[in-house]
Amino acid sequence: MIYVRIRTSALGPDFPRERFLRTPIGTLRWVLRVIDDREKGQANLEAVPVARLTQIVLQVAHGFSGSKRAAPKINAKDFLPYPDWRPASSQADGPSNPTKFVLATLGRKRLLPAHVLAALMTPVEQRP
Repeated sequence: MIYVRIRTSALGPDFPRERFLRTPIGTLRWVLRVIDDREKGQANLEAVPVARLTQIVLQVAHGFSGSKRAAPKINAKDFLPYPDWRPASSQADGPSNPTKFVLATLGRKRLLPAHVLAALMTPVEQRP
C-alpha cells in the first residue's frame, strides 16, 4: 500500500519499483509526510471557495432571521477539511535564526528604527 500511495502521488514518476525497494525506511516516512502535507494543503486550497461561500450564506441567513443580536463571528477557516493543519515542513511564521541575527545587528547599529525592528521580529499570527 505504501508503494501504491507513493506511485499515485506527484512523486510517483521518481519512484520506480527498484528505487522504492532500495530506499531507507526513514526516507519513505519522510516522503509519506511530504505527500500527506501536500494532499492536506491541496484539500484546504480547493475548499477555500466553498468555505467562504458558506460563511456568506450563514451571515445572510442570520440577517434574514430577524434576530436583534449581532451576527456571530464566522471564520471561513472553520469550514476547511483541515482547519488547524500546518505543514510539518514549515517551522514557525516568525523569522529564522539567521534573519534574527541580521535584524539584531541592524538594531544595535541603529540602522533600523525600533518600531520597524519590533514589527519584523513579531510572528505573523501575533500581529494585529
